[in-house]
Amino acid sequence: MRRTGMVPALLALAAVSSSAVGLDGYVVPGVETGEVLMTVHVWGEVRSPGTVQIPVGSDLVAALSAAGGPTGSADLGGVRVVYDSGPDTEYDLDDYLDGEGAPVPVLTQGATVYVPQSSTAWWKDTIDFAYKIIVAVNLVWILAKQ
Repeated sequence: MRRTGMVPALLALAAVSSSAVGLDGYVVPGVETGEVLMTVHVWGEVRSPGTVQIPVGSDLVAALSAAGGPTGSADLGGVRVVYDSGPDTEYDLDDYLDGEGAPVPVLTQGATVYVPQSSTAWWKDTIDFAYKIIVAVNLVWILAKQ
């Protein structure tokens, strides 16, 4: 059996079944799913910050979920959404989780979501750093006395 004819056929099949990038950065994952994805950037206090792909028409919660969700030190009261075109928005996810507040904003292609660190987490990190410095200085002092 001649194998040289199979290689181009396999390459063509792989090209058809893989994801293809469409216009304006939208991604079509395949004909079989019928779902069009968009790219959104998620930064700050989330478990996996970076670029995520979510279905077109998804909201802020879907983007945060795709990035692994917020960390324990996230300030959910001041989540910012920066759009490529249009005004930037700040959203209070604490109110959303309490069943109050405005509807969750729907994201567009290329939007950037930023989840800031809470002020209490900053103080915790600062105190932890100071504690480590004090321990190191104390250790040097004890060793110098001997």
